[in-house]
Order: sequence, then C-alpha cells, then structure tokens
Amino acid sequence: MVAYLRFPPPPEQHDVVEHYWMVEGEGVADQILIPNGRPALAIALGTPGHRHDPVTGSTWLNDGSLFGVMTRPHVLSQSGPSSYVGVELRPWGIAALTSQQLVDQVLPIDAWAGDGATERLAERLREVEFGQARAATLADWLAPRLRPVDFVVAERAVRLIEDSRGTLPVATLSRALDVPYSTLHRRFRDLVGVGPKQFGEIVRFFHFTGGLLDGPADGAAVLAALHGYYDQAHAARDFKRYTGVSASSFRRMSHGIAALMHESSVQDPPGGEQAR
Repeated sequence: MVAYLRFPPPPEQHDVVEHYWMVEGEGVADQILIPNGRPALAIALGTPGHRHDPVTGSTWLNDGSLFGVMTRPHVLSQSGPSSYVGVELRPWGIAALTSQQLVDQVLPIDAWAGDGATERLAERLREVEFGQARAATLADWLAPRLRPVDFVVAERAVRLIEDSRGTLPVATLSRALDVPYSTLHRRFRDLVGVGPKQFGEIVRFFHFTGGLLDGPADGAAVLAALHGYYDQAHAARDFKRYTGVSASSFRRMSHGIAALMHESSVQDPPGGEQAR
C-alpha cells in the first residue's frame, strides 16, 4: 500500500515552487524516475533508498538531497519501508537555491545547507503527522533559503514549450518571445541548467512515455513499453523526433536501467515508476 499526497506552496513561494509532496510505502521496489523538467528536493524519513544514473553508473544515497533537471531516467531502488517528503520546484527553481545547476546531479542537503542539516530537518518532519502540517514544516524550513531570481523570460518560454508538448522549434520560440535566440538560450540555461531545445526534448520524452503507458505503471512496464516502441521505430530520425532521445542514447539508457533492475527480461514482474 502506497500513500501519496501533494500540497500547493504558500503564496510567497509560488514563483519557484510547484508543490510539496510526501509518500509512504512498504516493501522492496525499483522505480524508474522519468524526467519532467523539474528540479526537486527530497528527504527520507524512513529507510533511504539509492538513486542510480543508468548511463554513468553513478549512485547516490537517497537520504536527503537537492537535484537538478534530469535529462534521462534515473532508477530509485528501495530495500525497506519508505517515507519521503519533498518539494518539486519550477524549472528555474534550482537557481533560487544554489548557483550549481545540478543537471543529472544530486547535491546532499548537508553539503548545501550545512553539516547535520539533513538529520535535523528529518527529525522536525517526523514530529508532525503525514499531511498538510508536514508539508508546511518543510515550506517553513525552505523559505529563508530561497533567493530572488528573474524568471520572467524562462517562465514564458516554458509555457510555450510545454503547451506544444516539446515540439515547438526554437526559432519559432525565439520569435514568439521577441528575444534573440542566443540571449534566450543563455538566460534560460543560466536558470534551468539546460537550453530551450534540450528542455523541449525532455518535455517530449515525458509526454511520449506517458502516452505509451496511458496511466500509472510499474518500472518493468515502463521499460517494456520503451523497448516495444524502439523495436518498431526503424528510423532513427523519427525516434529522436518523438522521444527527444537519440536511438543510440536510448540503447545505453535502457540497457543500464535493465541491469540496475536485475531483470533478465523487460517483461518480468513489476517494480515501480514515478515522474520526477
């Protein structure tokens, strides 16, 4: 049984925070975290899992961390009862917390907020019940750590990119915003960590994956769906167009995911999947 809740941020955080979330569950699970163009912060109140990058082989303890925009799926392995609290930021939200863009990277909370910050925050969160009060506690902790950012151009660009599900050409985007593309690229990347074109690829991949699954699905189903599509996509150009990922990058990514999940077949019994 998995319990999941999300709550809107306080009004004064709306510019950089999309929502606060929390989840509790039991048992062993492997989850494929699908990129959605959002950085986030998460802290474990139960048994921390491990986060894996299937391409580089990097592994992080998922006890308490800040991470930037992901350009490829990560795998989260959980070996015991889980309880997490987190905040999903707006695409430019990472810039309100740190000068490090953290694209496909993880920064421990202690390395960002000071030694012992993770455990002190976890203790505060454990003292309040699963629900609104817990989200409010995390929001109160985060508030003094937020710094102002000039996100107006990035916000407009994100809205247009997401309205098109990642298919809007960058030249069209630049004209719509009346901003030279070189300026748009620099300002967008300074805040988000990736340029508008790559952000569009992330959005396209996110919608492509959701369309394949047509609803919540486990990790094995995600992998099976991706492999099934890849097997039918004989033209590399079409694969890139519809997924935002090149065929060769997909092969490296999916093989790494399968190895991490210890699956002899992508049709094996399920683990889990979440979008992040």
